[in-house]
Amino acid sequence: MNESMFGSPLSTAPNEDLQTVDPIMAARLLSGGVVALVTATWRGESNVIPISWHTPLSSKPPLLGVALEQSRYSTDMLSHAGEFAVNIPTKELANHVGYLGSLSGEDINKFEATQLDTFSGRRVAAPLISDCCAWIECEIVERIETGDHLLFIGLILSAQADSSIYDGDSFLPNSATTPLHFLGGNSYSTLRETFEARAPGGSDAPEAVLQSMLEEDLELSREAQEKKEEELGKLAKELEKGNIIDTKTLESELGIDLGSGGNLDLSKGTLLDDRNI
Repeated sequence: MNESMFGSPLSTAPNEDLQTVDPIMAARLLSGGVVALVTATWRGESNVIPISWHTPLSSKPPLLGVALEQSRYSTDMLSHAGEFAVNIPTKELANHVGYLGSLSGEDINKFEATQLDTFSGRRVAAPLISDCCAWIECEIVERIETGDHLLFIGLILSAQADSSIYDGDSFLPNSATTPLHFLGGNSYSTLRETFEARAPGGSDAPEAVLQSMLEEDLELSREAQEKKEEELGKLAKELEKGNIIDTKTLESELGIDLGSGGNLDLSKGTLLDDRNI
C-alpha cells in the first residue's frame, strides 16, 4: 500500500484490510442512532415520515435538527406547517417504520393506511403516535439548505417519555419498549446493555503517556547537552594547540554563539570567520 502524503508524521500506515466506502454511502458509517417518526399537520392533513438524520444542536435554547430530502412531500409540509413532532418508535413498530418509509404522503394518507393510534400534542398541531416511547414537539426557527436536503432547526417546546423506559436520565435498555435504532437498509437494532466509562488508569492513562514522552524528550535534551559539552571540550583543546577554528560552521552545528562569552576562551588559536573578512 502506498504511503499517504497526508496525516500526522506520528501516524502509522493504515491496515491492509480497510474497505473503501463510497462518499455517498459514508453516512451509513454513522448509523445506529434512534429512529425518529416525524409528524406534521397542514391544512387539516397530517403526515408521518421515518428519518435517521436528526441531531441535537443546542441546550440553551433547546434546539434539534431534522434533515429531509428536498423532493419529499414531508419536506414541503414541514415548510408550510412551521412546526413538527419527533416520535421515537419502539421495536414493536419496526415493520411500520419500514412500511412508512416506502410510502409518500402525497399519494396516500399514511395514518389511515397503518391505522396507528395518535393523541394530541401539548404545543403543536402535529399528532403524536401512541405506540412510541418518547415525543418531542418543535417550532421551526430556521431552515438551512444542505445539498439535496433541508435541515429544519426546531426549538423544543415540549418533550415527554414513557416512565417505564426512562429514568429521568437515560433510556432503560432492558425494557421491551426501548427505542428502535436504524443500522441502514432494512436493518434495525435496540440497546442491549448500559455501562459506565471509567477514567483511564495505570499504563493506559493519557497522563502516563505524556509523562513518558516528557521523560524521553528530557533524556534527548541531556544527551544533546552532553554531546555539546564534549564538542566544546574538543574545541578548547584545539584552541590550546593554536589550530585554526571555523567558528561559523561550529556555531551552526552546535546551536550556540561562540562569541557570546562563557563558552570558550577564544583568545588562543586562529579563528576562521567570514563575518570578519
